[in-house]
Amino acid sequence: MRRFFIEKIELNDGLCVIPEKEAKHMAKVLRMKQGDSFILMDSHGSRFESIIEDISRHEVTARIIRELAKPESSSLSINICQAVLKPQKMDYMIEKTSELGVSRIIPFYSERTVIKMDEKQASNKIRRWTEISIGASKQSGRLAPAEIDIPVKFDNLLETLGKLGGFKVLLWEGEEYKSLKETLRSNKISENFTGIIGPEGGFTKKEAAMLKEAGIISVSLGSRILRAETAAIALTAVIQYEWGDLGV
Repeated sequence: MRRFFIEKIELNDGLCVIPEKEAKHMAKVLRMKQGDSFILMDSHGSRFESIIEDISRHEVTARIIRELAKPESSSLSINICQAVLKPQKMDYMIEKTSELGVSRIIPFYSERTVIKMDEKQASNKIRRWTEISIGASKQSGRLAPAEIDIPVKFDNLLETLGKLGGFKVLLWEGEEYKSLKETLRSNKISENFTGIIGPEGGFTKKEAAMLKEAGIISVSLGSRILRAETAAIALTAVIQYEWGDLGV
């Protein structure tokens, strides 16, 4: 059954009005019609089996049939700090890590970041990335979409990391001694995990040193050199398998 997302489900005599964006998708793209069933979700984790009472390109009125059980929230909160990538790669990383259950994505600029944005461009990107996160939450049936932060400079990232609790790792191709697998299995499971991944060209040695000085554990995924967006997805899958709810 198709899933649709609105910020908050508000009922009036068992009816809910779905705003223009999702209404347009339902009517124009999917060509849904009166009497079609679907699942309506919101950012609070509520979800209802619903049926279309009335539909136009600008608004859909849905009748709520029954409330569905909320999916269980994960015991593991995952933050991914990702240096801003080229648009297609960044979109892909956000989509796939969101499907895998990342709680928060913190984009940042490092020395080798190719893409730099002004305030207006960043605001537009946040809207797009949030839409991608919402789409991924509908696809995977997760409780709520991943939170997407405004991109920050590297120095501000260090400040943010200092405020985050839990276990933190830096994926760095220059790490020769510590593997992610050994590091995870030799440490106690944490309820909060943060992974830091660099840009297409990787972190500079100075940036890696600054992160390690801030208490971040530098780890390697092995002998393969992964693309930045692949590394973020692989890290999320591994931590979900080892500490989270992947496969449970």
